[in-house]
Amino acid sequence: MSESYWQKLLIWVFKANLAIWAINALIFGILILANFDVSNYFAKISLLETGICFLVGGAIAFSGSASTTKAKEQIRKTDEQWSIENLKTREKRANKYLILAGILLIECLIVSLFGI
Repeated sequence: MSESYWQKLLIWVFKANLAIWAINALIFGILILANFDVSNYFAKISLLETGICFLVGGAIAFSGSASTTKAKEQIRKTDEQWSIENLKTREKRANKYLILAGILLIECLIVSLFGI
């Protein structure tokens, strides 16, 4: 993998992380204005987002496997054949979500440690 791939990957993860935290701050502000109990809000929502990112990344990686390609071939009646290139492409796409989930998990642990 080239250096530019890792640079693009880290920039994507950074942008996605900023977007997630901006959405969290917006929801947090709405909840405060509506007088809801927001104790440990960020820890709970970060853990939920981490699980969703892990599931999405795993599903993307699994969709390139030989078994799912065979199943798609049987269901759709297509001639799509499994290839290692297809698998590597799917795994590269899944890496973005898995790295983002790992960063979110670390952030979740830090936030819950401080009780925010």
